[in-house]
Amino acid sequence: MTQKQLAEELGVESITVSRWEREVTSPSLPRLRRIAELTDTTVSDLVRAPDAATAHAVELAALREELAETRELVGRVARTLEQLARTPSSGGLQQASRES
Repeated sequence: MTQKQLAEELGVESITVSRWEREVTSPSLPRLRRIAELTDTTVSDLVRAPDAATAHAVELAALREELAETRELVGRVARTLEQLARTPSSGGLQQASRES
């Protein structure tokens, strides 16, 4: 599979795949799983390094990236919920509550 094909399958730019290949950055764990699936290999094979400590460091970096993405998403959800809590109810609901 070419770099371009892999990028298209993953929904990323070719430069992103190039950065992964050059070890400038690492794909997230879900992306590593998808790459393994697309290339008919395992995540372990993808992150296998000369020694186990390096392989674990790569896996840990991918997990940290995924955690950061999750934290960002949770933060956005929390901010949206706060905004919704501050938004006044619609006029019809206010009117109904005054009448009861």
